[in-house]
Amino acid sequence: MFLVIGYFIGGTFPPSNFTGAAKESNVAIQQQEQAQQQTVKFSIPSFTPSRGSDSAQLNIVEFGDYQCPFCERFFQKTEPQIMQNYVNTGKVKFYFEGIQFVGPDSLTLGQGSWCADEQGKYYEYHDQMYSKQGEENSGWGTPDKVKALAAGITGLDKQKFNSCLDSKKYESRVQQLTSFAQNVGVTGTPTNFIGNNAKGYIPIVGAQPYDVFKEVIDRQLS
Repeated sequence: MFLVIGYFIGGTFPPSNFTGAAKESNVAIQQQEQAQQQTVKFSIPSFTPSRGSDSAQLNIVEFGDYQCPFCERFFQKTEPQIMQNYVNTGKVKFYFEGIQFVGPDSLTLGQGSWCADEQGKYYEYHDQMYSKQGEENSGWGTPDKVKALAAGITGLDKQKFNSCLDSKKYESRVQQLTSFAQNVGVTGTPTNFIGNNAKGYIPIVGAQPYDVFKEVIDRQLS
């Protein structure tokens, strides 16, 4: 059974003010089932860091928004099992692409990930922001709040991080990743794609339980 849990909008992203609502409906469930019958072809951006072995057979590419509560649910409930059983065992590589979907502060939060990446702390930042996530559009993702949260990342040079964030040097990258997500058919967060260049990628939409991911991963591995 599919639990359709996530931020969704119909069709494609609107040109601005990305908003969405969690929907559980027959239509949404049918869309999820149909999505898993299709494969998508795309190339992962070369600049995106990964978790896992370079010799892994499959990739999982998550498109998420640091403000999205359903992305936080995926991070807390499902991702640890995927990491333990597939990423840490060398079968799968995991990629996270932070996009602007929920609101303006999502752009700031997304930029922060690349400022952390300059110091090799991309996934430490990812884990910190989802562990400390506030309510969407409540102001917890403003530059000053992001700097304060990032200060809790072990080994991060706060001065370099703050200077990078203030420069907005990665604003265009987050915008480009958001457009990339739209182009591959993302209409809600989180959306995960499981596959590789040879097989193509199967989408899983929403904060689905681990068993849904296991079924798709095992199918792709076989």
